[in-house]
Amino acid sequence: MGKQKGFQVKHQYTLVQALYWISSCALMGYAAVYLQYKGLSNTLIGIVVGGAACISIVVQPLVAQLSESYEALTVKRLILLMIGMASALFLILTLVPLPVPGIMAVYIGMYTIYNSLPPLLSAMGMEFINRGYYLNFGFSRGIGSISYAFCAAALGIVIDRFHPGILGYIYVGCAAVLCVSIGIMKDLGREKLTVAKAELSGKTESVGDMVRKSPVFLMLMIGFLLGNTGNSCIGTYTVNVIKDLGGSDTILGVANFIAAASEMPMMILFGVLMKKMDCIRILKISAFFFFVKPLVILAAGSLPAAFVGLAMQGPAFGLFTPAAVYYVNSTIAPASRVKGQAVFSMVTSGAATCVGNLLGGWIQDAFGLDWMLAGCVMIGAVGLVVVLLIPGTEEKVPIRYRLLRWLYRREMKSRG
Repeated sequence: MGKQKGFQVKHQYTLVQALYWISSCALMGYAAVYLQYKGLSNTLIGIVVGGAACISIVVQPLVAQLSESYEALTVKRLILLMIGMASALFLILTLVPLPVPGIMAVYIGMYTIYNSLPPLLSAMGMEFINRGYYLNFGFSRGIGSISYAFCAAALGIVIDRFHPGILGYIYVGCAAVLCVSIGIMKDLGREKLTVAKAELSGKTESVGDMVRKSPVFLMLMIGFLLGNTGNSCIGTYTVNVIKDLGGSDTILGVANFIAAASEMPMMILFGVLMKKMDCIRILKISAFFFFVKPLVILAAGSLPAAFVGLAMQGPAFGLFTPAAVYYVNSTIAPASRVKGQAVFSMVTSGAATCVGNLLGGWIQDAFGLDWMLAGCVMIGAVGLVVVLLIPGTEEKVPIRYRLLRWLYRREMKSRG
């Protein structure tokens, strides 16, 4: 295959990732701002965003199964179909006056659809790599993160100058360009690499088997379920933090930029850290910053101080994402790695987002913003304690307590 053809695919796919995350920022990044503009309370916003996150947990595997069940429904076509559905829903929400229950139902629908797209975009990229095309998935995904950060800053200025209702038109415009970008890419057809084939290479494990054989796996899920609960809560209600400190929508854009852009340097630093320490230690560092982030924001008396807290997103989520993937891949049996990644993501991301948004909205309306942030601090503290109780390697983390010694022996027995 010629180099020119390979580089063309690389640039096309990078553009697709950038456009997806730009449009995602318009739909999901400013969800609280848009829904407040539509008259929803913090509690109802929490129900919308948290409910969509919960539904996405069920929808994502169903979408994958749909692609596997119908030969004509390739990954590319399924992506285009879902983008079209989300665009139609956003147009309805923008152009048609709806009561609050209707607004909630439509936003949950399009949020769920768009939140289910990243696994399909990853699958499309893997199709090209498996067929021998030149494509650097990590680079392309990194461009997506940076694009999201710049879009967050720009949208804050646009909303401040006009009104949040303009988000619908911006999203539909970006989604149209995204569809064109996906449409010009070669359709390789449906990959035949399914979990069933992976199961032939070894014995698979149930979720219960994974937990019983690796208590560390369970403790990591519990710890980061708690940490991500507070983190997702702050992510959705950053608008309230900024406005409480006297900031405008333009300042909110800057805040969202800082939080999103801080992840990329940490993802690059992860490779360096892996040469000096094991994955458990990196996850402990991440858990510490999941606790520090809400603590700094709670104590912030000014916008610059709040920006410092939001920048903790980098060492928190930016380190957690690659470290968690690496840990699961290195500890779960090869035949069960796909299932292990799915379970870990569903608990630490999907369930955490659901719980965080539902509780965060209710606590704010009932007790105020400071109480919500205090709750995030307490949840992050408990999550940190759970992760710190996990032993690392025998050489680096001495086993001094009976619980840690038992966990370590169980982990070593499951590996060997």
